[in-house]
Amino acid sequence: MKLRRIKFYATGLLLLAAAVYLISEKFGLYYVAAFSEAAMVGALADWFAVVALFRHPLNLKIPHTAIIPRNKERIARGLSDFIQQNFLSAAAVVQRIAEFRPAHTLCQWLLKPDNADTVATYATRFVAYALTAVDDERVRRFLQRTITGKLKESDFAVAAGQLLDILTENKRHHALLEAALNGLDELLAKDETRRFIATEVAKSAPLLKKISDWLQLDLDERAALKIAELAIAKVSEVRRDRDHELRKRFDEYVAGFVRRLKEDPELKIKVNRIRDELLDNPALGDYIGGLWQEFRAWLSADLNRTPSATHQRVAAMVRAFGARLEADREIRQWLDEQILTAIPPLVEEHRAKIGRFVEDQINAWQEQKLVEELERHIGPDLQYIRINGTLVGGLAGLAIAALTQLAR
Repeated sequence: MKLRRIKFYATGLLLLAAAVYLISEKFGLYYVAAFSEAAMVGALADWFAVVALFRHPLNLKIPHTAIIPRNKERIARGLSDFIQQNFLSAAAVVQRIAEFRPAHTLCQWLLKPDNADTVATYATRFVAYALTAVDDERVRRFLQRTITGKLKESDFAVAAGQLLDILTENKRHHALLEAALNGLDELLAKDETRRFIATEVAKSAPLLKKISDWLQLDLDERAALKIAELAIAKVSEVRRDRDHELRKRFDEYVAGFVRRLKEDPELKIKVNRIRDELLDNPALGDYIGGLWQEFRAWLSADLNRTPSATHQRVAAMVRAFGARLEADREIRQWLDEQILTAIPPLVEEHRAKIGRFVEDQINAWQEQKLVEELERHIGPDLQYIRINGTLVGGLAGLAIAALTQLAR
């Protein structure tokens, strides 16, 4: 262990200085004795300082020793504040993310075939696991009960009314009316439609048919053509006139129907009864279950096939998304802007929690563990202080001894 080795060197240097001092004193080596004596003093002073950081030297309760264990809470609080202010500040995080260029980095990562295949592999594995999990009878029963229960609790009439409110806002429903009028116009203009109307008119007016046969006139065909022409003219009139009376009636009917869906108790009961009948109908359940089983069987077979069509499609989609992202500079810029805009509030919201987590973790440590962890990380450098103190102290003592001799 590095710490133990450096401790051995520092202590050995102290013992060496002591041995040199004893020898130099015995043989009257003045300058060597001065050097070794000062070296011992420097080594002992730095040993005391280093040990005092972590524990009481020689287990003596000397004031201002065992500094780290006694100040554990203050150190934890200070470290928490330091991390919050310097590492987790919104400005620092935003700057680092801006340098990272997330959208550019993402598209470059997605363009690599291996990465696209990795995404596709994880996606297909997840789908395969989900299919296996959902196939469990217990899960199916739970999902069926949950979804059916939620649907039965829902008020379909009010929901339909709210949906129609959205669809009819700013007269959006008139687009459907325009499409219907166009289709009707094209239908009435066809010859087969006119013949069909002639047949229906003849069936509905047998007297007119008898008169036309007796007079040898095609009154039924003429009547049909006249009716068709009037219908075409009326349709064209409604299409051209945005304020036509029929359009107003259409708006009134839609608005009334929406209002009834929301407010009419009888209509609500009818709609909800239809909902319950559909949900309780075993034929519907069997139909949906059959579709699900067919889809599951096909997907399971495909996922077990090599190569898997699903895997290839997902990988192709990932690569295509990366290519589109790379080609569109504006969307990359938009993504970066969205990320950089969303980050500051998230950092401000969570950085205090992270700081408190660090503080709580340090406070939860036993003092001995805290000392061991800190000593393991910074202890080797502190032992070099002891070594340096021994050498610097010896040189200082030698210089003092030389100056003393010169002063004499």
